[in-house]
Amino acid sequence: MRYSTQPGGVGWFFWAGEGELSTDVDYFQALHVEHLEEWCPLVLPYLALPPGWRFLTDGEVDDVWFDQAVLDRPIP
Repeated sequence: MRYSTQPGGVGWFFWAGEGELSTDVDYFQALHVEHLEEWCPLVLPYLALPPGWRFLTDGEVDDVWFDQAVLDRPIP
């Protein structure tokens, strides 16, 4: 999902993986945008979407939608 940000910010938050989500504090990893091509090239075509948009892809099926609720709350 892409949040609105201050100038210079990106606003994208990505989740990836299989299985159950974990509550472990180190379950999610921060990843700089310059590493996306290596780690997850599937997301690259979506980076131009404006704030408020979400997408879900597995490389074969893509789902892209606008979510006003993303714009109605601050970046977590």
